[in-house]
Amino acid sequence: VRFQAQLEKRIATYLQVDSLSVLKAGRMALQASTKTGGSTMKRSALAEPSREETQQWVRRVHEVQCKRMTPEERASLQARTEASREMTNRSKRLKVVKGHAMRSNALAHEALNQMSSASAAAPAAFREVSARWQSAQLASEVRQTRALTRLAAPREEEEVRAAAEESDEDEEGAVAEVAQLVGAAPETLALPTPAALAGGQDASIEALLAQLRMEPQEAEECAAKFTLYEEYAKEVEKIRTALVDFYGDSSPTLPPAVAQDMGRQLRKVDSHEAMGVPDDDGRIWFVYHMMRQAEKNNRTMAAVLEGFQKKLEQLANNDQTECPICLESFVEEGSRAAETLSCCHKLCQECWTHWKQVQHGHAFCPLCRHEEFLNVVQSAVMDF
Repeated sequence: VRFQAQLEKRIATYLQVDSLSVLKAGRMALQASTKTGGSTMKRSALAEPSREETQQWVRRVHEVQCKRMTPEERASLQARTEASREMTNRSKRLKVVKGHAMRSNALAHEALNQMSSASAAAPAAFREVSARWQSAQLASEVRQTRALTRLAAPREEEEVRAAAEESDEDEEGAVAEVAQLVGAAPETLALPTPAALAGGQDASIEALLAQLRMEPQEAEECAAKFTLYEEYAKEVEKIRTALVDFYGDSSPTLPPAVAQDMGRQLRKVDSHEAMGVPDDDGRIWFVYHMMRQAEKNNRTMAAVLEGFQKKLEQLANNDQTECPICLESFVEEGSRAAETLSCCHKLCQECWTHWKQVQHGHAFCPLCRHEEFLNVVQSAVMDF
């Protein structure tokens, strides 16, 4: 009872903590990692345009948007843009759930690693590992909930950012936060790689799971390891529910072939092999089998989420092949490459760069608030 009260107090305290300090710590850790051989990949931004270049852009966009486009063309363009935005939004929601699934897997590995290093002579150490893991797992789930809530809300904001910047910061902050809570350095909390997601259980996790083969004799160690399995299994089931709910919500809007393929992937998650454990007549502690299966299912679902996310990204790219501002076709790299905003609308990097210049760095989405955008362009033409 005393342990439960302490855990609840820790969770209540965590929920009141301002995550900005944790995010700062995560950035500092990632910067240090870069200096010691790590690297972070970010697309290079376009150079800030001159006043003359922005003036030319404003005039060109005004010509395209206000003079040449017919109402029928505008309606068709808006329909394609919104279809792409919705698909991109779904893809981003999948990425959020996948991020939580991968953090959950890494946290389970870290907890098992710390328990394997704890001594039976100091049973309190097992309890402390369990408490840290539960705090970190809750933090990851809270991050997921906040991100999904943000994506579900209307995004006609005063100011938007490139989605790549927002996504990088969210993920960096999440890893730094849960690593701090579980008692590990961010660079040592290894998220599963795509190869690990696709493959079977490797030797490292098998070695960590070996400590669960025999039921511990010491009560606190037994309780801590059982709690780890029990709560981790609940978290994996939540991930499964989120995946199934997403499919049920999204499948009616997907091309039939894509929806059928996703359905086949989901059936693998609920297969007899994924849900069952071997019967060994009690020779091995049942927690070993259950934890082993939960870890495997966690990786399987993260892999399914990764595959779904890529399919939706491809569909979003197919729905929208041109910038809705300048009407030029998107290309892979350079000024005509697509820039996805935090509201999930897309426009080319050149238009986004010039639009930020017009708005002095505080740009709203020109598609969410299209009429206001056209009025600003009209005024800018006269001002220039």
